[in-house]
Amino acid sequence: MKQLRESIMLLLFAVLCTATWLRAAIFHDELTLWRDTALKSPGKARPHYGIGDALKKAGDLEGARLHLERALELQPDYTDALSNLATIYCLTGRETECFELLQKSFVLYPDNLWTRYKLALYYYQKGLLEEAIEECDAVIRINPLSKEAA
Repeated sequence: MKQLRESIMLLLFAVLCTATWLRAAIFHDELTLWRDTALKSPGKARPHYGIGDALKKAGDLEGARLHLERALELQPDYTDALSNLATIYCLTGRETECFELLQKSFVLYPDNLWTRYKLALYYYQKGLLEEAIEECDAVIRINPLSKEAA
């Protein structure tokens, strides 16, 4: 009986080690993890947002744009996706679309710090200094410790 119990424990240990090793291949970087999640949950916005964010960090703005747009198709009020896609539009010269997304995000979530901060940057780049200062003041009212707005 003791030998059977030890054999079962050893087999269980081997199975768990193998499962851990297989999962470690998926968790080795952010992009691989999010792609695996998107394959398993294709109808959810969060994995597409995660892929888009990881691609943006890696400098693949076109790939990031596609996944962030997909995230917004699945969940149109996803404020982080709105904000990140707005950033990509600004970086790729699509300023009108950038501003439209920032406005949409602002309407949905007026207290979102990053949306307001990105609006401030947009206004600043357009030379609209009063509007930029107004947005920075709003960020500071929401979060007095905001280094970016200060």
